[in-house]
Amino acid sequence: MPQKNMELVHIEGIGTIWLRRNSQSRYLRIHVGGNEGVVVTIPAGISEGIALNYIQSKKNWIKKSVERQAKLRKSNLFSESKPFATRMHNLFIFKHEKNTLKSIIAGDKIVVWYPQSARIEEKKIQTFIKKAVTEALRIEAKIILPQRTVKLAQKYNFKFNNLSIKNAKTRWGSCSAKNNINLNLQLMRLPDHLIDYVILHELTHTQEKNHQKSFWLKMESILPGARKIDKELNQYHLEYWP
Repeated sequence: MPQKNMELVHIEGIGTIWLRRNSQSRYLRIHVGGNEGVVVTIPAGISEGIALNYIQSKKNWIKKSVERQAKLRKSNLFSESKPFATRMHNLFIFKHEKNTLKSIIAGDKIVVWYPQSARIEEKKIQTFIKKAVTEALRIEAKIILPQRTVKLAQKYNFKFNNLSIKNAKTRWGSCSAKNNINLNLQLMRLPDHLIDYVILHELTHTQEKNHQKSFWLKMESILPGARKIDKELNQYHLEYWP
């Protein structure tokens, strides 16, 4: 759902986009994807006119990004014929004669049934399958992420208070002012080295609360090439999978 500080505007050649005011942001940013589509974040001190001119200068990039995301949505669908597996579970999808959706997680299997008369491309069926897979990811995350976080904290001499694992919509992880770390269970969809990067990123925030030079110097000291890995992480999207 759009936030209170968001305004919907129409841009010729692009369509509708959201303008979002954020006093914590330092730069104008454009994000394409997610439930809202195109969102432009405007920091304090930047007028709407300047933001609109910036959007116009990025029109071709926005159009290409919107088209690319549309292709991603079409290609990233669960189906009976497309194998899908998490670290510990394999997904199996079947039709049945009932008019209900059903799923179970048993051993190393995620099994989903959907009505014979339905099409697997339907949004409600894709959403149901995603929820079943998410529950399997939650099981895996609770096994793997706490152990990995403790191990990395001990290795690099970080201290944190509580660790929570949630199904967040916008962030892979976060660290509070009280050094409580939140990790997204969707991390289980990432390669091991990116999971470690996110954990180390949040552990570093226990000492460096922002992303200024000192933060990146600390990250590079424990993980050479941290900025390059951060760019690699940006290639993964919370909203588009499998």
